[in-house]
Amino acid sequence: MGRRSHDGRSQKFHPLDHQFGEETRDWRNSPSGHVRRSCIIFDFNQDHGMTWTPHAPLTREETLLSVRAGDLDALECTFDAQWYDLPDQFADEVMRTLGDVPADVLERRPRLTHLALLAQRRQAYARGDDDAVSRSFQLYVRAGLRSVRRLDRLSRLPDTLCAGTAAVVAHRSRRDYASSERVGAWLDARAQDAPHAALPWAAIRPAARPGWLSAQRGITAMLSGADDAAATLFSRAAEEAGDRPSAHYARVTATAHLALLGAYRGHHRLAWRHLERLADEPPFPDWVASAHMGADALASAQLAIDEGDPETARAILAEYEALAPHRPDLWAFHAHVLACYHAHYGDPLRGLREIDELRLLHGVVGRESDTFLGRVALRGEAKLLVRAGGAGRVLQLAHEHDPNDEWLSTHHAWAHLVLGETVEAISLASSALRRAPLSPNDALGLHVVNAVAHLRAGREDKARAWFQRALRLRATPRQVAPFLGMRPEERETLERLAGVSSLLPGGSTVVDHNVLGVALAERLSPRERVVLEALCEGCTAEQAAERFSVSINTVRTQIRHIYRKLGVTSRREAVAAARELGLVAA
Repeated sequence: MGRRSHDGRSQKFHPLDHQFGEETRDWRNSPSGHVRRSCIIFDFNQDHGMTWTPHAPLTREETLLSVRAGDLDALECTFDAQWYDLPDQFADEVMRTLGDVPADVLERRPRLTHLALLAQRRQAYARGDDDAVSRSFQLYVRAGLRSVRRLDRLSRLPDTLCAGTAAVVAHRSRRDYASSERVGAWLDARAQDAPHAALPWAAIRPAARPGWLSAQRGITAMLSGADDAAATLFSRAAEEAGDRPSAHYARVTATAHLALLGAYRGHHRLAWRHLERLADEPPFPDWVASAHMGADALASAQLAIDEGDPETARAILAEYEALAPHRPDLWAFHAHVLACYHAHYGDPLRGLREIDELRLLHGVVGRESDTFLGRVALRGEAKLLVRAGGAGRVLQLAHEHDPNDEWLSTHHAWAHLVLGETVEAISLASSALRRAPLSPNDALGLHVVNAVAHLRAGREDKARAWFQRALRLRATPRQVAPFLGMRPEERETLERLAGVSSLLPGGSTVVDHNVLGVALAERLSPRERVVLEALCEGCTAEQAAERFSVSINTVRTQIRHIYRKLGVTSRREAVAAARELGLVAA
């Protein structure tokens, strides 16, 4: 950014030039005989405080001079320009300089507080002190929560954005997404009120951490289930981000989370495109990467699972284990990816145990469905239950919540299919496809359910039609996971009916459902199912007859049929068998 001299000639600002603004007088005298050179601070107006844009990147010697000079304004501006690179290279010097600054001064200067915490984290990482690395984030959260009360008292826009973005992260870490977004929206409005140049090529870009607020708001939106808002904010963050090597981090964060969002919803081409773009960007420094990355790893694992590559998925998930404690906000996506892996290539029972461990680790043991992340985790558990002989539990989950909710519709329909209830599976899948907009993954899964159900009912023409539509819904020809829930002989029959070659890579993919569900010799009729449920609730034959408005003899006949199909001779054995088979809830 330039300015005009009195004679109208353009003059360049340089970070080591100095102009005082609010609270810029050094709290410590300069060393004798040393002329301090500091960054320019361009004062917009009284309301919006100051910002600056450096003329050229600082050399290492200039950066070191700025850090050691003890000029807090210079240090702030250097941090604005170099972001993570400053504590990465000069953590010890930063801590020596800030260690002598009175606490009340740091409290009024949130950028310096942030810099001190980053430098402290860098030192802890160099020592191999994982506990101190983790504590640095908790200290950042505490600072963010404290800053909320004084945001409107900060007059300089860079300070407001730094403190406010910390508050956005802090509220999100407490799972208070509404407060996080309220602060983020307020900050955004404050930033938009700042004056901008009239010409687009002269527009003022935030000098400090460009795009970071939009990226953090995007994460909040994604975790609260606002996919449209998340995609918009991530795209905006990528556009707002600055140039490499030190102002591009918002673009890295946004692109990684866009990849995860795309992979989760089934937009494989989009997810791959984001991952390819991410590979072209310089990464975060190692010591801070764990706090911001991980979404890209989960996206890569999900894509490998969906494309029939369990070895790659297993390797990525093993590496993610070390990163997972630093990204607790992604726990539900981690659970879902684990579920997808174990449902087809691993052990469904082990998958259920690992998800329960994640719940306990992150304090979300309750199976809640009123939050987006709760539904993501429940979807994963439902997928595993269907594979592990727990179809009845999936039906119970569906009826405990709204059975018409689209988030569980695919696994709800599969549960009916596993229990041999083809009519119910077709009805549910067809209704869900008509009722609400679905993600590509859910729409594909429901088409597969209908194809299998019609095949089992002997309607090959309809089975072929649904299967062909399912093939057209694939994100790429490599997407095979939705077809791995079929029995191999059913998949081969549908491939033959549709006139396509094997869907699996090389003609086969190792699929291990691990737990073989106990099958009924003969399917229970819908009326026998409700009578069985009544028996499990403790009803006598007389009470069941009264409940269903039929004769006692009709109910006794149905009970005999139930005993024969379950291979039992008493009510107690029937109840136990029904629960073992997952026909009713325990």
